[in-house]
Amino acid sequence: MKKFLQTHKNYVIGIAISMITFIVFSLVYTQSNLLDGLENGSINFRFFLRDPSEKSKKLQEGVKITKPNPRARKDIMIIGLDENTTRKFTEQGIVWPYPWNMHAKFTKFIGSGNPKAIFFDIMFLDHKKHEDELAEALKEARVAFLDFPFETEEVDVKYADIKERMEILNRIKWPADPADTSPKWVDEAVPPTPKLAGAAKGIGYANIRPDSDSINRKLPLIVKFNNAYYPSIDLVLTMHFFGIESKDVEIRMGKYVKLKNLPADKMAKPNPEREILIPIDDKGFMDINFIGGPGSFGNISYYYFVKDGKDTSKSLENKILLVAAYSVTGVATDIHKSPYGDLFGIEHHANALNTILNQDFIIKFSEMENLLILFVIAVLMGFTVSKFSIVKSTIVTFLLSIVYLVAAYLLFDKANVIVIFATPVIQVFSTFTVITVYRVLTEQQEKKYIRQTFSKFVSKSVVDELLQDPEKLKLGGEKKILTVLFSDIRGFTSISEKLSPEALVEHLNEYLEAMTELVFKYDGTLDKYVGDEIMAFWGAPIPQDNHAILASKCAVEMMAKLNELNAKWTHMGKPELHIGIGLNTGDMVVGNMGSSSRMDYTLMGDNVNLGARLEGTNKVYKTDIIISEYTYEHVKDQVIIRELDLIRVKGKQLPVKIYELVDIK
Repeated sequence: MKKFLQTHKNYVIGIAISMITFIVFSLVYTQSNLLDGLENGSINFRFFLRDPSEKSKKLQEGVKITKPNPRARKDIMIIGLDENTTRKFTEQGIVWPYPWNMHAKFTKFIGSGNPKAIFFDIMFLDHKKHEDELAEALKEARVAFLDFPFETEEVDVKYADIKERMEILNRIKWPADPADTSPKWVDEAVPPTPKLAGAAKGIGYANIRPDSDSINRKLPLIVKFNNAYYPSIDLVLTMHFFGIESKDVEIRMGKYVKLKNLPADKMAKPNPEREILIPIDDKGFMDINFIGGPGSFGNISYYYFVKDGKDTSKSLENKILLVAAYSVTGVATDIHKSPYGDLFGIEHHANALNTILNQDFIIKFSEMENLLILFVIAVLMGFTVSKFSIVKSTIVTFLLSIVYLVAAYLLFDKANVIVIFATPVIQVFSTFTVITVYRVLTEQQEKKYIRQTFSKFVSKSVVDELLQDPEKLKLGGEKKILTVLFSDIRGFTSISEKLSPEALVEHLNEYLEAMTELVFKYDGTLDKYVGDEIMAFWGAPIPQDNHAILASKCAVEMMAKLNELNAKWTHMGKPELHIGIGLNTGDMVVGNMGSSSRMDYTLMGDNVNLGARLEGTNKVYKTDIIISEYTYEHVKDQVIIRELDLIRVKGKQLPVKIYELVDIK
């Protein structure tokens, strides 16, 4: 395990940092709301990118052309109490709130056009003049629906007929699940007047509850009140559209609202079960799949339908008509923020109906599924950032972020799937930053160590290569096939007796410096000086496939260089030096050897000892360079040799064939 940790230190540290970062972000994501704003904003961003709608273009005064939103149902139409209606009525002396006989007149005319439903997003809560006339019109239309509010605080002064209103409201409700422990968020219902509620085809609440950032992304499809579940006006309209009753609705808070026994010809996506599962959270909220910005649905001015007679144009036949304030000025406006900015309240309901009837539901990944995404990203970052250089890691980090963001958007655009979006990207860059800072700090120390440890033993090019890729340096002891070189001065004792200590050191240093330069020239590693003996090796710390020939070339040139030095020293009156060199190739253990206080990067093994024995064998055969049969096998096509003998050296049971290395071909 210790060797594994040393060999794969960057991976281990990188993964550890990545996992710690993952744990931190998981806790922040699940146990706090610090990232909610970013995640909610990312949902808005995905909606914005997907918006297919276009702004209206003005052709001439009072005439605009609007390209229909292709995602909007053609049978959903908004009848707007808009600026045009306000202007026309004001010219006639009619001001907001409009008298109820105007709504009655409107209902009679529009009801004659055989619409599928007429939904008034106008609160008829107080008893007013013309109430009977409006009730008659609602009843005559047979498809009129009214809404009302659920109050989040108890009403101080209750309506005297509240009991009668509640009896009408209770016509559609379901018993609450005893196991449902979802928190209560409404305190009181305020249904329309009994006369109007009784005349309408159905009633439902129209509450909209925004998220913490004041943007509405959901609609409470079901509300738990007085141990019962009550439907929103959108669910009531949906039930009417499909022609189903309360018994055809199944509610599982936190999971779904199931609509059963549906007519297949009215389903946008028919299935053999003839069912629709509407996903809801534990409070009964459904995510609205908004299709675009303001004006995404067909709309026309309320004013044009306030007339006597019957609508014979059939333009409203089988349409779901949503009647509501649709104006910036003049009437009480109902505006709520959406992922596309400000939308009128009725547009929120239109988008909710569009979502249900098109069976185009938002699918949100669960908390555990999102945590799995964070975990996978953590693993990827731990491996990739640790493996590559900092520059490559930066590129990988950006690519990973871009790929994830594109994939997350495509999931939303093509399949309405919402996955965690901003948090993984922040996690990616946080992980990258921490690992990079760690690497910069540790790699500087590592490079300093490499320079201090190897600059005296290997050439500058080898040091530079180690600095560029420290992974090539595997410390701690490793078995590898290497080539070792030993050289020793013949008769050094007699030479030392002829020179003063100072002169001897100067003479020896000149010789050692020249020989060491040649070791570095051929990218060898200087192991040590033992008095006048030189030990060097090839194949570590940088792997070298041609280590045997490099060592052979170095040995031949060492002899040539010594001849030059001897000629110079003879001229100067200094004693000549004569050396023997031994080369061997084979398995050797290379690494840091020693104690915690003193370590050397060196070799160990029988093949190292054989190289030392061959150096001494030169005395027997009166040769300069002897190589073993193992080295010969690596260089036989590149050198000139003379076979010497088959010998058995100390420590070896089997004899070894030896050769004199004469020159390089």
